[in-house]
Amino acid sequence: MVTNMAQTRSGTGWKAIAGRVFAAGMLALAVAPLGATAAVVPAESESGASSVSADYTVYIGGFKAAEGTVSATLHDDAYDLHSFLGVAGVPKNFLDAKWTMESAGRFDNDRPQPGRFAFHSDENGKVKYREMTYDAAGRPEMTFEPPLRPNEKIHVLPHERQNTLDPISALLVPVVAGNNPCDRTLAVFDGKRRYDLRLAFDREGTVTTRDKGYSGEAIRCSVQMAPRSGMRQTSFIRMLQQRDNAHIWLASINGGSVYIPVRIQVRTPIGGAVMDVVKLRQYAANETAEKTAVAK
Repeated sequence: MVTNMAQTRSGTGWKAIAGRVFAAGMLALAVAPLGATAAVVPAESESGASSVSADYTVYIGGFKAAEGTVSATLHDDAYDLHSFLGVAGVPKNFLDAKWTMESAGRFDNDRPQPGRFAFHSDENGKVKYREMTYDAAGRPEMTFEPPLRPNEKIHVLPHERQNTLDPISALLVPVVAGNNPCDRTLAVFDGKRRYDLRLAFDREGTVTTRDKGYSGEAIRCSVQMAPRSGMRQTSFIRMLQQRDNAHIWLASINGGSVYIPVRIQVRTPIGGAVMDVVKLRQYAANETAEKTAVAK
């Protein structure tokens, strides 16, 4: 590991790995255990919305690489998601980076239908912003600031973008009661890249995340990435295309009608990456945005 860390001294290696772990890590929405039971029930506001936020960490090769906060507000037919991730630990000596993502949408036939997705990055003072808005047919329109340069053309055709999910709403997994949340393929478009995430059931049991952020029943799924358009074939992407290199632990909320991740584990070229929920907080829905802003 010392050799690998030396090889990333310029920050380029850590930037590439942290960025990709970020893409997976933002899928891990916060959950809250109810007492000692396995059920996960967010707090409810007077408006009937369920709201929860959590801190989490990302470790790569046994070293802390990133930390952040995620908040989720779920209404009967809509959702509002906010996330923040910043480089931490040893990598922060080489890369000062922060990423935020926001997604808002509705549930349509037990499927998330995003209406707006925004991504903001600040990497060593280099700031970029990306926004997608979706029409009624599920077609996203992108805005970039600063505008893309000619050599940054989006190599994803319009029909490949339609009816896709953004990276956060992708693993907000509604299911019909009693069905397997792992039995699905998720079509994802992040504004630049189009890929599928193929989930398959692995096993069911209990899991305790770092610092006992969550302890209870969860379903473990294997996750396999299938690149479609706009993705370079890096060693990390090739690893994600293999069946047993990524797993996600899903816990149920809303009486088992929705599953969200509590742990993500991914193999990377410089060691295993683990994202864990480490601290949970429950708020009324109208407090969530304020608390997330304070956490940033």
